[in-house]
Amino acid sequence: MDDKLVAEVGPNIAEFAHLRHAPFVADLGRAVSNWGDLRIEGYIQGKLVISKTLSGRGIDQKFTLLPDDTTLNADGADTTRVVLRVTDEFGAIRPFANDSITFQLSGPAVIIGDNPFALIGGTGAIWIRAMEQPGTVKLTATHAYLGSQQLQFEIAPAAPEIA
Repeated sequence: MDDKLVAEVGPNIAEFAHLRHAPFVADLGRAVSNWGDLRIEGYIQGKLVISKTLSGRGIDQKFTLLPDDTTLNADGADTTRVVLRVTDEFGAIRPFANDSITFQLSGPAVIIGDNPFALIGGTGAIWIRAMEQPGTVKLTATHAYLGSQQLQFEIAPAAPEIA
């Protein structure tokens, strides 16, 4: 906690003997008075294999868009998902972020989903469906206080249908 070692814990085998991989349980009661960022590190045979930092501030810091694809076919059916997230400074999704996101789209595509879209648990998704014309599509998503993010999609000519 804030770069101070609070506890070293191992699997709680006494309480979870029936589980092949027992969970780790740490009593952080004494750390509450010195609340700060919490870094959890996982080791296997003395080697660090994972590290996760949780924010002590609890503030929404970043709004991101994560597309599954940025190139679609101009066949009127090709679709991709765009994931929306509000995260803290360490990239953890903010579970109580339920903000409204508004979208603007230009180019040969349509949005599938609500506009505006209300996040649930700090995340959500819309879909972008290509029309039958090739071209460039620009999606702008705006969060009320975390600003706007933009994505660009290329809509490629569809292969001719075989008769």
